[in-house]
Amino acid sequence: MMKELMMSVAIVGLMGCTAVQIPAERLQRSEASIRGAEEVGASGVPAARLHLQLAKDQTVTAKQMAANGEKRALLVLARAESDAELALGLAREASVHDDALRAAQDLKAVRDRGTP
Repeated sequence: MMKELMMSVAIVGLMGCTAVQIPAERLQRSEASIRGAEEVGASGVPAARLHLQLAKDQTVTAKQMAANGEKRALLVLARAESDAELALGLAREASVHDDALRAAQDLKAVRDRGTP
């Protein structure tokens, strides 16, 4: 009886220490979103830079949580992907805004010169 009880405790203990498997597709999607945000210049836009850093930190945290067997790792990874996508959107918005300002300045310069 005691032997069976010790065996059961050992099995339950081992099950508690198993890692949570993060699907490779989810991890790749999160990392691709981070790369995309970096490529469009998110680190040069203050609000985007914040979300980019959060995404990087949360990806590392999700990997650590998965290794420790915490099931919330998938939720943290989803949050990382969301922050990376937000950083990407903010960086694109800043780029479009800058382009619009330049276009408005160019138009003003053309109007100031007058028509020939």
